[in-house]
Amino acid sequence: MSAENVEKLKELNGKTYKEQAVWFLNAYWKDIFEEGKVDTLDTLFQINSSCLTMQQQDAKSPEQIWQWAQLFIELDKRGKKGCELDEFKAHVFLEKIGRTLSVRDMRTYLKSVDIDFNKKVSLTEYLVCTFKDDGVKWQELVNAPQDDEKGKQERAAAQEAVEAATKASEEARDAATKAREDEAAATEAARLAREKEAVAKAEEEKAVLAETECAEKKAVAVAKATEAKRTEEIALKTAAEAKAAAESAASKEAELREAELVAKKTANEAQKAKKESDRAASEAKSALEKVLLEEKKYKDKMAKLEKDSKDTNLGIVKRNKAANMLEQLKSKPTLALKTAKITLDAANKRAEKAAKKTDKAYAKAKEAADKISAAAAAAEQSRKAADAAKDKADSDAEVAQADRQAADVAQAAATDALIAATDARSEAEAARKEAVKARETADAAKAEAEAARKAADESLEIAQKAMAEAEQKLKELLASPSGSGEGATWWLNREFEEAKKFMPKSKLARLARMRQKA
Repeated sequence: MSAENVEKLKELNGKTYKEQAVWFLNAYWKDIFEEGKVDTLDTLFQINSSCLTMQQQDAKSPEQIWQWAQLFIELDKRGKKGCELDEFKAHVFLEKIGRTLSVRDMRTYLKSVDIDFNKKVSLTEYLVCTFKDDGVKWQELVNAPQDDEKGKQERAAAQEAVEAATKASEEARDAATKAREDEAAATEAARLAREKEAVAKAEEEKAVLAETECAEKKAVAVAKATEAKRTEEIALKTAAEAKAAAESAASKEAELREAELVAKKTANEAQKAKKESDRAASEAKSALEKVLLEEKKYKDKMAKLEKDSKDTNLGIVKRNKAANMLEQLKSKPTLALKTAKITLDAANKRAEKAAKKTDKAYAKAKEAADKISAAAAAAEQSRKAADAAKDKADSDAEVAQADRQAADVAQAAATDALIAATDARSEAEAARKEAVKARETADAAKAEAEAARKAADESLEIAQKAMAEAEQKLKELLASPSGSGEGATWWLNREFEEAKKFMPKSKLARLARMRQKA
């Protein structure tokens, strides 16, 4: 192992993964990769003392090296600028290609692959180990010729065309993709803006209708509140009048009840006087009747005696006796009887007169008392009616007051609702204007996006022509291979094919037609 070769190996390991792959393909194109000389590889590995041996199964092809190089680039945080993987990333690489090893076997394998012993694995080191059984030696690889001057110039020109076309194609593709995405987004934004505008317009109409309804409800509430206030005023006035009437009726009833007591007292006194007068008259009449009875008895006896004294039918004795007794009776004093009769007759007349007077006074007092009682009863009924009217008026006033308060609350609520509806309408109007502005902006953005997409399509057309021209140069280069740069030529063509994958299918079809015409 010469120091010079080791330095060359380190230099080769320091190249990018693409440069390492192209170097390897150039070096072994005729020996391994030229058509008819491609072997197959098995993915089953066995560990020996120095490296891994492989049973043949999968193709050892430039495409396989391309895929490995892309995987190295994917695992390396430096991407395309990378050149080596650390132990962990190398292990991940083996897992991704289906060669899962134990930690011990993996370390043994990596140790066998790491030719320069820097504990890292380059693509070159991996390829040297993988193709060891095909006669690949790193000492030969680092000294392998890469290209002659003519082939290098031709490939450089083709490379420049491919890179320019690829770059233009990628930029045009990305621009077209972005333009289509922007156009789609702008179209969707415009659609959403129109929907929002329609919604905002509907909300504004709804808000206007709600405001109108609230205004109408407020007008009704104001009218009801005004009517309720008027009704309350009337009810309060009626209640006040009813109260005054009730108080007046109560006062009148009290006066009449007091007058009734006085009249009844007067009637009672008149009745009492009447009773006394009736008793006195009765006593005078009784006494007079007794005197008159005695007088009648006296006259009856004298008449009988006088009759008997003259009755010839009687004996003389009886007649004489009757005459004698008559004389005796006549001889008795009768002045006291006459005086008593006169006195009692006068007393009886006075008593009868007094009785008539007391009867009249009692009748008058009783009549007055009855009238006053009737008036008091009527006053009581009036007072009760006034009280009932007052109670009803008070109740009506309370109801009217409650109705007025409720109407005031309803009016306040209607006012608040109208204010809220007006604010909502204003907000809806502003939102609708904003939505119109947003829709107009979205329409303008959509128009700009459509213009940008058309421009991107034109750029893509230009890139397509450049791709066709680059492909033509590659065809010419592949048609007349020269020197030792056939691996570089294959890689260049492979990059071109990879670039075409990202072109739209319609553009690829058109490119194919252009290629056929060429």
